[in-house]
Amino acid sequence: MDFVESIDNVYNNSIKAIQDASGKLLLTHLGEMKPDTITNLSEKAESKLFEICAAKKNIKNLFNILIEGLQNIKNHGEFGPENNQISFFHIYDLEDSFICNFSNLIDNEDYIEIKISKNIDHLNTLERPELKALYLETLTNGQISKKGGAGLGIIIMAMKSRNKIDYKTFSCR
Repeated sequence: MDFVESIDNVYNNSIKAIQDASGKLLLTHLGEMKPDTITNLSEKAESKLFEICAAKKNIKNLFNILIEGLQNIKNHGEFGPENNQISFFHIYDLEDSFICNFSNLIDNEDYIEIKISKNIDHLNTLERPELKALYLETLTNGQISKKGGAGLGIIIMAMKSRNKIDYKTFSCR
């Protein structure tokens, strides 16, 4: 199986998992994430949420999570073998919640995967006041990465979702 087929396989399996969980897929995208794509997808997501009469508070929180996740893909996703930034995301509706799935390529170096996992695991241990304190600390004293990020996006996503962040890594080799 080649690289693109591997990505398609992960994407299709994620759609199947949504269906198996009786989720209603509201919006999905597979491909490169460019600034105009983010704008287009944001507008579509907002329209879908209004269409299904989601609560305004949920729309606001989901919209913030969506923007952070899509920008994370665009700004921090790695490039594939054909020098394109393959990624995907889904928003789906379960009976009592909305779920956002974001997927992008990361550097295959073990330390990067371990660092991302450790950061998310740490965020998942924090209560809301601790998340807010970490956000403020990172905002004022955060280390800026080579790609210009300080980790604020994932903290914002954790704060807005009020849930633990679930993540998985896949190898597409």
